[in-house]
Amino acid sequence: MVDRRVEVVARLKALEDAAAPLVTFLQNANAVQELRGDKQYNLQMLNDRYQIGPDQIEALYQYAKFQFESLSALWGKLAAEILMQNWDIALEELNRLKEIIDSKSFSSPLNQVQSRIWLMHWSLFIFFNHDNGRTQIIDVFNQDKYVTLTTKLKVSMFCY
Repeated sequence: MVDRRVEVVARLKALEDAAAPLVTFLQNANAVQELRGDKQYNLQMLNDRYQIGPDQIEALYQYAKFQFESLSALWGKLAAEILMQNWDIALEELNRLKEIIDSKSFSSPLNQVQSRIWLMHWSLFIFFNHDNGRTQIIDVFNQDKYVTLTTKLKVSMFCY
């Protein structure tokens, strides 16, 4: 497992480095506004001005795919730690997932909300079994992103 982890982290770092020029470009709102509906113009402009070519575009695709697959693996690791009742490690995995869910751009807001709901669901197992869980549940569920979600869930439950 340790060797596999080192291999996965190295692959993630390599993909991140390969995609970095395109990611930097996409984070620059002024540069993105220069893009047009003409694909050939965009490819030429990206190559001429920013040294971004098909290799960087493919690297970004692979990087995004790898991150998506890693997210699924993190959910599995969280479930495994809960089943083994390793509450300290499960809490670390929960916090890692929370950071990713709160910072990652999802394909739609609905997907992000669903991920937060699942995070809240799984967190209950940890918070009610971890020594420091009762304090941490208050900290997590009182954050704006989760208070709003909890309020919406209560309202929808009363509507049915």
